Amino acid sequence: MTNLDKQIAQTLKNVAGELDQPSFVIPDQVVAYKRKRSRLLGTLVLPVLISCALLLTISVSPTFAAYVKSLFNGSDKELQYAAQEGFSQKVNVSVTDRGYTLEIEEILADPMRIVAVYSIKDQQKNFIHPDKLHISNVEVTDLKGNVIKETKTYMVEIQENYGYLTLKKPGETEDQNLLLQFEGNQIDSVKGNWALQIPIDLEKAIKASKVLPIDKTYTTPQGLQINLNSIMHSPTAARVDYETKWTEEAKKRLVEESKQVKGKLDSVDPYVRYDDYKLNFHVENEKGEKVKDLTRALDIPRKAVGEYGHSNRKYGFAPLSPDHQYTLVLDSLEKTEPYELRVSFEPKQLAEKSVRVDEDGKTIEIMSVTFDEPLNEASPKNEKHATILLEAYLKDISYINVADTILMDDDTDKIINRFGWTIEDEKGKIFNVTGGDFKMMGKDEQGRNHIRIKLQSDEMKELPQKLSLTSELAKKSYDLDWKVPLPMPKEDK
Repeated sequence: MTNLDKQIAQTLKNVAGELDQPSFVIPDQVVAYKRKRSRLLGTLVLPVLISCALLLTISVSPTFAAYVKSLFNGSDKELQYAAQEGFSQKVNVSVTDRGYTLEIEEILADPMRIVAVYSIKDQQKNFIHPDKLHISNVEVTDLKGNVIKETKTYMVEIQENYGYLTLKKPGETEDQNLLLQFEGNQIDSVKGNWALQIPIDLEKAIKASKVLPIDKTYTTPQGLQINLNSIMHSPTAARVDYETKWTEEAKKRLVEESKQVKGKLDSVDPYVRYDDYKLNFHVENEKGEKVKDLTRALDIPRKAVGEYGHSNRKYGFAPLSPDHQYTLVLDSLEKTEPYELRVSFEPKQLAEKSVRVDEDGKTIEIMSVTFDEPLNEASPKNEKHATILLEAYLKDISYINVADTILMDDDTDKIINRFGWTIEDEKGKIFNVTGGDFKMMGKDEQGRNHIRIKLQSDEMKELPQKLSLTSELAKKSYDLDWKVPLPMPKEDK
């Protein structure tokens, strides 16, 4: 096992949980696939002991109806609207330790998400920047202490003196009264224990939320069946629930595609990419004005319903106004497919001009090979990294992974195969890609996507006489245009 394999294996041991694949991949991100199912792995949240010596003060007020003083005033419009409608709760829950006070001042919760606003102050009541807090644990429980697993994933947005903590919807329980557990173990360089428990009342928000059926079905030309089940309207967001699965003919094509991709290691059998796709939607009103996409903000994963890519998925967006009519538009399907790119060149040639290869409607141009600072934050910083800059002009290709995609065995957690760029010199020596960058630059006069890629390796210490680059996979985008009117809740009389 190489040092890179050991590094990847150690990373995979330190993470767990199931997340959907993002629309973009950071170069230093390791994308891991299980042999029988593909998944990304999320970070474990470690429990922290709570000190009994803490000074804890709690004050809870009724639902905060007047939003004039709401801390959601300066946040996203959908949160401002929900606060204006009286769905935020002023809580003022605080804990003091080692001269610092951590306070959660306001909460906005509905079936979609929970957003808590917190601040930090020193003994003189001066604000401390929220990013100075090291958050050690965040979770939501019912009143009996049972953890709502879906809320273990959270994100933090900083706005001036306040941190906005967002958690996924508490979908594993029907309880309307929950508890938010929020813990930190360090503020700036001072270690301590700051643990808060905040009550959450969902009764009003749940009553204001409506689920309406859609029941529309469409099959893409690529053989992906899509069934729109329903739409949920809540105070802070709207969300379409849908299922996807491949037709029998499409499954056969996916099996044949898998045989075209060898990967970097000898695998027992090909990996069939039933789950490696993404649907791109948008919602627009009768004037063609688009509604804000909230899928990433709501942190919505997919859930497997059966085998062969049959899954339940959700698309989230901003709340819909009763003054308009809205349509859900399916724009495109992005699907990872076999797509070979291959170019060989002599680095010394680049001193005079770039090396350009045109073949089968694909254009690859090697611009330079230099030794630069690492682009990947996890890469060693003690020396320069060989950096290959290339530009490509490719029809309908929306993304090419820079980092390797890792195929893992379910039972042993061993690496079965790896897919990604291969850098090879004239002697057959392979240099692993340890960092890089991908940018979409626009389109050329032929309508092809103009792509700029940087590939880095800390294993190449000097320039070889000849280099060969190859890649076997790319994400291809297929344009679609399926439109479905969205049902709106009837206003209460």
